[in-house]
Amino acid sequence: MERLQHVTVKPTVLCMAIGLALSVPSVAQENTSDVEKMTVWGTQVTSSSESILAGDMSLKQADHMSDLLRDIPGVDVGGTHSVNQRITIRGLGETDLDIRLDGASQHANMFHHIGNLTLNPDILKSADIQVGNNSVTQGGLGGSVYFETKDAKDLLRYDENFGARLFGGYASNDSQQGSLTLYGMLSESIDAMVYGHYVTRENFKDGDGVETFGAAGDVSNILAKLGFEPGDAHRFELSFDMYRDSGDYSPRPDMAGSANVGLSKDKLIPTDYDRNTVTLSYELSGESTKGKVAVYSSETDISRDESVMAPAWPTPRVGVNTADNNNTGINAKFQTDFTLASFENTVTYGADYIDQETSSSYSGTEFMKESTVTTAVFAEDKIYLVPNFAVTAGLRFEEFERKAMTSNKTFDEVTWALGADWGVTEDVTLFASARSLFKGPELLETYIRYQDVAYLADDIKPETGLNSQGGVKFDKYFDEHFVAANLTVFQTDIDDYVTESFNRAGGSYEIYNLGDVEIKGFEASVSYGYEAFNSKLSYANSDMKDKTNGGPVAGGNGRSMDVGDSISLALDYQADSIDTLFGWTSIIVKDEDNVFEGSPIKEGYDVHNLYAQWLPNDIDGLSVTFGIDNLFDETYTSHASRSGEARGHTLDDYEPGRNYKLSLAYQY
Repeated sequence: MERLQHVTVKPTVLCMAIGLALSVPSVAQENTSDVEKMTVWGTQVTSSSESILAGDMSLKQADHMSDLLRDIPGVDVGGTHSVNQRITIRGLGETDLDIRLDGASQHANMFHHIGNLTLNPDILKSADIQVGNNSVTQGGLGGSVYFETKDAKDLLRYDENFGARLFGGYASNDSQQGSLTLYGMLSESIDAMVYGHYVTRENFKDGDGVETFGAAGDVSNILAKLGFEPGDAHRFELSFDMYRDSGDYSPRPDMAGSANVGLSKDKLIPTDYDRNTVTLSYELSGESTKGKVAVYSSETDISRDESVMAPAWPTPRVGVNTADNNNTGINAKFQTDFTLASFENTVTYGADYIDQETSSSYSGTEFMKESTVTTAVFAEDKIYLVPNFAVTAGLRFEEFERKAMTSNKTFDEVTWALGADWGVTEDVTLFASARSLFKGPELLETYIRYQDVAYLADDIKPETGLNSQGGVKFDKYFDEHFVAANLTVFQTDIDDYVTESFNRAGGSYEIYNLGDVEIKGFEASVSYGYEAFNSKLSYANSDMKDKTNGGPVAGGNGRSMDVGDSISLALDYQADSIDTLFGWTSIIVKDEDNVFEGSPIKEGYDVHNLYAQWLPNDIDGLSVTFGIDNLFDETYTSHASRSGEARGHTLDDYEPGRNYKLSLAYQY
């Protein structure tokens, strides 16, 4: 792997770092991608909301997805608990996003007190984030996040045939982690990797020094991969990814520890939250055609022994209760370049099939089984009418079959995308696009016992709508100076937005069309670099409203889905004389007052982190990293996390306070 800098590209041992997230601007090249590429420890994060080559110089010793993604414009990750990692894009949550891991769909609606994702940021090779749905090649109302994990060929250095990596890390507030990776070439065409990672957590303290409750537990991840390359353009890969999260956790992990104590005293629930993903893939890297096919099974399970909750819990819930979400599917996406009538074309085409099956049992008795089947085919062509002006047009047919206790219904739609890119000069590009939207009614969350008293409205319609955006991108070198900027203005209209309401008195759920929803805003960023110094400043704004009454839109927890405007600043300096990278990151979030009448606002906050990483040239393979998260001990709650009040208790899921981190990795 290479350390990317402004003017030259030189080898480094950065890929041996330690579960971090280091990002720097890439070298300027012709045909550079229209999105930012940020290089982290063996991971490349690509965000469509960033300016070309603008690096976010964050270096983090990540053990939660919020460490990796929170400062990307338009993106937030809610939750502090290990079982509660919730990605949001422009206010829309996981069930409205297309999230994949090595091609396997992670779509689920598990339980409103936990997240749907069981992902380990340490082993990620790449994260491709599309902020907003702008292409027929992806599903999801609000955008997509495609994660890829590392394999042996990503880790082998120079002329090595085998290697190993040891990592250990300590965080003062309050966790430890470690990993061991073994990898190598079994023959000229076969490679293999085995990776094991372990995190143990205690109850952290927030910025006021208050210790949370029910967060102490252990997370482990084992990933095994076997690759076969019969030729330079072909690769087959089989992977098995096993994720385990276990502990005596609070009954409501999305709430503050004090809220759990207030609502349930000192009761803790033995909890296991697991995932098993098996993927078989084929990748083609031809001169004119490239692409990938993945066949997968990804099963996510939660098990909670709620015997401790008697007599407060209903009798059927007093026991070991389980919920299972299993996604089985196949997806294929290929891209072919060709010339037709003197016009250069890039066609992207493929298909996607997802069979989602959910089930639950209570006290050992099976309660329900439900499923959905999503089938889609798509094609999109980018035509260069002249070398600096391209038009992109695409069509997608999607069918959504819902088989549930509420009803059996099938919905389908043809959606389209149309866009244009104009390179006004070598340094300035204008862009605009529109994409029609479609999504069928979601299954009721798996881990609640209400499917038999849930009702799908007779006149239910699928969600449709339009996402439109436009903007300008700029990047230029001035001798040793580099400047880049990006502005994206967007509006997303969702017609017949589907929601659900719980009738507490009658003990029933209704799933129905709320009405039309509008989301509009912008993302802007500017970057500057000079020799070994890099910087980036970004601003993100997103406002959501119910078009029938002009008010806020409720999320699954009853709070407004809006998030406050966010400002992100990143600075770093590479001190080559002492083999050390120094950096600073800041995130400032403004108050969000678009909330329901009688509810408190979502309070703003500012969080600042610093870091230093030493990569000694005379000790090959060693890296030592020190950092301080939340330097000024801010007490705050992410706007994508649980907040508000209920039954006299403050629910805010407060983030950890000041946290000193030290870690070491050695690769040989």
